[in-house]
Amino acid sequence: MEVWLSCSISPGLFTGEYSVRGYLFDNSEFSMFAQVEDLDFEGEPTPENPVEGWIKIVKMDAKDDLLLVNLPRPTLENGQAITVKSNLVKTSQ
Repeated sequence: MEVWLSCSISPGLFTGEYSVRGYLFDNSEFSMFAQVEDLDFEGEPTPENPVEGWIKIVKMDAKDDLLLVNLPRPTLENGQAITVKSNLVKTSQ
């Protein structure tokens, strides 16, 4: 079972790398770079037209409607473990 966090995806600097933006529990943004194997999206993003997609995460803890999750890589602002709203997360098999 895989767990995914909603995000916006744009091209990165290198082949197979993408720029990812998402939202923390308080609606502030986080940003990071991720490898294609940690992402799920359709269509090819461009700098002018990012696509909506999902980044693979690991759930670490939950309280009410908040989840502490671990990202595949650290964010530019907050490290690798972040708190998000549970309605931004999906599970797939």
